[in-house]
Amino acid sequence: MAITRFSWYGSSKLLETFRNNHPKLPLFFQAAVQNALMEGSIIQISAKTPEGKAYCTNLKLTAPDAEMLQALKRMKEQESQKLFFFAFFFQGLVIFS
Repeated sequence: MAITRFSWYGSSKLLETFRNNHPKLPLFFQAAVQNALMEGSIIQISAKTPEGKAYCTNLKLTAPDAEMLQALKRMKEQESQKLFFFAFFFQGLVIFS
C-alpha cells in the first residue's frame, strides 16, 4: 500500500495559513512529542462533526510504541519535514492508494 502525500504537502502558504488559524496545535504537538511520548503515556484523539457526532479513540503507549515514535522523531529531525508529525497523528488525511 503506497502513501500519496497531501496535495498541499509542502505548500508554505497553506501551512502558514493553517498555523495562523490554529496557533496552539503545532505548539501542542511539539510539547507532546518532546515530553509525552514515553511508555505508559496515553494518547487520545477525538473529533466532533458540526452535527454533533463524536469520534474518539485512545491508546496507551507500550515500550515498542515509544521506541517507534522516537525513531519517527529522529527521522523528522534528519529530514526536517514540517508536517511529519501532523501527518502521523492525522493519517486519516493521508490518501492511501
